[in-house]
Amino acid sequence: MKNKSVGQTCLAIIMLMGIAICPAGAQESPGTAAKPAPTPTAPPAGPAKSAAPAPTESPDTVVLKVGAAQVTKGDLDFLISNLNPQGRQALALHGRRPFADWYVNSLVLSQAAESDHLESVPEVRQRIELQRQQLLASAEMEKLRKEVQPSPEEITQYFMAHQPDFERVQMRQFLVRKRPEGSKATSAGLTAEEARAKADAIRKAVTDGTDLKKVSEQFGVPNVVLIDMDPRPIRRHSLPPAMDEVAFSLKDGEVSPPIDMPQAIVLIQVSGHVHPEQKEVAAEIESTLHQQKLEAKLEDLKKKTGVWMDEQYFNAPPAKPPVPAAPPAGPAQGTPGPRPPGTVQAPKQ
Repeated sequence: MKNKSVGQTCLAIIMLMGIAICPAGAQESPGTAAKPAPTPTAPPAGPAKSAAPAPTESPDTVVLKVGAAQVTKGDLDFLISNLNPQGRQALALHGRRPFADWYVNSLVLSQAAESDHLESVPEVRQRIELQRQQLLASAEMEKLRKEVQPSPEEITQYFMAHQPDFERVQMRQFLVRKRPEGSKATSAGLTAEEARAKADAIRKAVTDGTDLKKVSEQFGVPNVVLIDMDPRPIRRHSLPPAMDEVAFSLKDGEVSPPIDMPQAIVLIQVSGHVHPEQKEVAAEIESTLHQQKLEAKLEDLKKKTGVWMDEQYFNAPPAKPPVPAAPPAGPAQGTPGPRPPGTVQAPKQ
């Protein structure tokens, strides 16, 4: 963009930050009817000619002029490529013209702001500097992301060191809810003693090889005794610690002893173990390593830069909202009080 000014630079920063654009350009102006497109006139008959290729516009081609600013095709292509999803959707639906109208308004306003020296207003200057910092921070973060890509060797090393973490079990759960202390509602669950006895009976039936459907018919109680008819895959460390330890210690087909949880007695039956290969979890490992390396890089930057915080200020409890003052006493009876602006006092009779 030629003759780029402070206001235009700020505008580019705003658009790069992903702020939605085309808020009004996607609709017609109020009171303006859409003009129908003219019907194309058929060209006069003549000898057939091969269609000439459309001229290719250079990125340096000026496509818009606003005051002293000249906007090239490359400038607009850059801005369009950095639109957020809402802006891209509006552009796809309504074309470039609403976008251009919005951009013209932005340039006109930014040039007017410069003429009025608004960039010297403290609040405006602070906002411009904040947006500049955010843009630079985003650019540096993107640079760091590219620098900390895990290597194939690092992915393999992580997989070998954390293989058990990727193990899964196919398990079904038998759950007997315990009634909260003090509650007498049977629909809320069983007493602790009753829940334990029910869980022991279910475990015996399943261990003896009783058909699961019969077990469900015999022991199932809506909202009190819940039985998984089909096993489901569970990843290591995705269950509460007490249940996770038991689930991954069971052999195929084995049923756990009752596990006493705060709100229920739980049984676990494992039907199989799954040990995924590295290629199945490589993308997950890459994402984990990438995030770890990125966080380490950021922490290193903080140490090199030097960061100090006033702990008393940042750890202070939030201020309590002020207590509203009591309303002032009203005027004595018979004395006219103050009236809201714009009201007229009635004449005395």
